[in-house]
Formats: sequence, structure tokens, C-alpha cells
Amino acid sequence: MKSSKSEWYLGRHWVLLFGLQILPFVVLLVAGTVLAALARAKQGDPFLLYLALGLAGAGLILLFMAKLPLYRQGRFLTFGSKLLPANRRRLYRGACALIGLSAIIMLVLLAALR
Repeated sequence: MKSSKSEWYLGRHWVLLFGLQILPFVVLLVAGTVLAALARAKQGDPFLLYLALGLAGAGLILLFMAKLPLYRQGRFLTFGSKLLPANRRRLYRGACALIGLSAIIMLVLLAALR
């Protein structure tokens, strides 16, 4: 006889406990990758620059796709996701996240290469 819940169900406290044990490894992996990329950037490797430009370009494309219904209505200068249809708000927020991440990478590069 099967129950309605999965046999692999874990309570929220267990997920938090396992997440806290994995978090230091994730932070070390990300920090090591970022520091290695910054060291290569100081030697002239343009990877982070291309990454930031690619993220910004993808963000602009997503922003255009999210705002397309408003452009068709003739509303070109709107801010925020309040006027967007519900299905386009997720695209808008994703676009903002990509553009923000790109700006952070550019600022880190500017600070590191100064």
C-alpha cells in the first residue's frame, strides 16, 4: 500500500541541516573559481569581460521579450513589472538578474585591474 507522500520525504529541518553542511563547499568552489579568473584577468585573459558582455546581452534580449506586450500597446517608457502580464514578469526579473550580475562582474573587474 502506497502513501500519498514519497518515501524519500525529508522534513524542512533535515534539508536545512544538509544544506548547511554543503554550503561551505559551494562557497569555496565559487570563491576559488572567481579568484582564479581574476588572476587570469590580471594577466590579460578577457574571459570575464566576455562573460559580462554575454550576460548583459542575454539580459537585454530577455528584457525586450518581456516588455514586448507593452511595446505593442505603445508604452515605451515604463519601469518595473507591475504593468506586465503575469507570464512575462518572470522573464523581466530574470533579465534584471542577468544585467545586475553583469554589472557586478564589470565592477569587480574594474576594481581588480585598477
